Amino acid sequence: MTCLYDVTQVLDLRVNALTVVHADAFSGVPNVSVILLDDNDIDRVEPHAFRGLTAVRLLSLTGNRITTVVGNSFSALSGRKEVCSAMTGKNCCVVK
Repeated sequence: MTCLYDVTQVLDLRVNALTVVHADAFSGVPNVSVILLDDNDIDRVEPHAFRGLTAVRLLSLTGNRITTVVGNSFSALSGRKEVCSAMTGKNCCVVK
């Protein structure tokens, strides 16, 4: 039997009034490759928010109010993914 979290590849959480991306927020969907968090009210990304997400290729955070990002918030994505984020003043940036 295949569980839904085993096969989820795209997680679309756009326009959901989310305010924080908590640590290990996506631990239940380890195989997700695209996370869309656009147009929420996210103002903080906590440390290890994306820990364990080795399949993620695109993370989009455009249209949020991100003011706080701790140094290791995106460490699980480092060097191999594209992150789109309004906090940089650009549409997309590569996390290195």
